[in-house]
Amino acid sequence: MAKQALIILFTVLAFGILVPWYKGFTFLDPRMLAAYGLLAVLFVAPASAEAFAGERDLASPRAILGRLMVLIAFGWGITVLVLLTALATLNLSYWHGTLIAPAVNLFAAILVCSLLACTAVGTLSAVLARSLSAGAVKTILRFSFLGILLAFAFSSRLPDAWQIWLEEHTTRRAIIHLAWEGSIVCAVIAGLLMIPLLRKPGKA
Repeated sequence: MAKQALIILFTVLAFGILVPWYKGFTFLDPRMLAAYGLLAVLFVAPASAEAFAGERDLASPRAILGRLMVLIAFGWGITVLVLLTALATLNLSYWHGTLIAPAVNLFAAILVCSLLACTAVGTLSAVLARSLSAGAVKTILRFSFLGILLAFAFSSRLPDAWQIWLEEHTTRRAIIHLAWEGSIVCAVIAGLLMIPLLRKPGKA
């Protein structure tokens, strides 16, 4: 519990205060906000793997869903806290008499996508953890996230045509559209994963 509290405190301090203070108004870049929205899955995935590891027969579907919803609320709640702290830091550091905030439609799309991504990843972790160890599930997810981060880190080395395409598809309008589409995809994935998660062992 103490270790988890330290991780949360570090996350809030680093991403909620230091990054927006350093970045200034560029923090409101849609790509930056979208990346912040995805922070939630980094908390939900390992927590779900640990919570469901080795538990192949919980008392009832209600118990499974209850536990999963708590984990999703935990991860998504941290992300919302970090985002609100970051916006507060931005306003306190660069106040000019008007509220500094992202466009409402962009912020709403990112938050909804973040919530549904949490649901999909948390459900996936829970399903995997019922047949694999918590360590194995964490390893799989860590390598998956590492691959995504490496793709972003080396995007500048892509051919010029690809970089132009990437720039065109990461505008505010494009990210809003992508976030809503991603929300639908994550909702479908989560719904499909609920079938094996809620099915009792031994049932076809």
